[in-house]
Amino acid sequence: MIADTSADVIPILIDHYVEESALRLSNITEAMNSKNVEQLEFETHTLGSAAFALGNRALAELAREIEKQCLQKQFDVALDRIPLLLSLAKRSIDALVMRKDLGFIDA
Repeated sequence: MIADTSADVIPILIDHYVEESALRLSNITEAMNSKNVEQLEFETHTLGSAAFALGNRALAELAREIEKQCLQKQFDVALDRIPLLLSLAKRSIDALVMRKDLGFIDA
């Protein structure tokens, strides 16, 4: 991503991703608590897309698995995976923010 994007834009992209992910994760928690399978499917799809765009493959793949479980009406399985998703999201977002704080330079 850095090779294709100016170094001064990367922190802006990261900040947007972090803000968007926080909203999605809040919505995922809400969907889990209310057992709203449609909302959970939508939010995990959206989170997965954003994670793929920023290269967060592990989070994206887990989000896609949960989305698929919702689509296959395996809601209990999907619900069981949410704590793992939330934990992985926190760790990966924290690591991304730490990397952002180190700064970027154009190659």
